[in-house]
Amino acid sequence: MKLFESIILFASLAFLVMFVDQALYKKVALKDSYFFLMFSVAGFLFYTYKRGLRKIKEKQEAEANKKDEKPKSIEKRLRKK
Repeated sequence: MKLFESIILFASLAFLVMFVDQALYKKVALKDSYFFLMFSVAGFLFYTYKRGLRKIKEKQEAEANKKDEKPKSIEKRLRKK
């Protein structure tokens, strides 16, 4: 997990905690603390989007490395074993 992704994830969790604190314990109207919930959801969705892009990129790099590792000729393949 990258540093930026970690910050986004934990910031969205912090917004969720603030929403729960405002809504349940301090009895603030939901319209006044709704933006905490929306920032939390937006942060979590952005985190999952960035994580998905990173995984796709890592998978493509791994496939590219596998293709590069295979020797072209039969002699090199036999020597490798």
